[in-house]
Amino acid sequence: MIFNQQGLLDIDGMIAAAPSFQKIMDDGIVTDEELSQQTDKVINLMREAERRFSEEDQLFIKRLFAETNVLSAIYQYYELQELK
Repeated sequence: MIFNQQGLLDIDGMIAAAPSFQKIMDDGIVTDEELSQQTDKVINLMREAERRFSEEDQLFIKRLFAETNVLSAIYQYYELQELK
């Protein structure tokens, strides 16, 4: 689920399998409304996590979320470097 068969983090697989991503990308166009709806979905999930988890758990989730996004950002920069 989190890792692929080679033991690597499978973020792309998780994204591709997400029904929200599939629905948004169905026509190949991301609209302002879809962006807004997905933003609201993420905010609502974060608020649910605040209600559901202890402060210690929330700190772990925050760190995990931040580091996952750092990884995503540096992959994008890495790919851009390869194009130069």
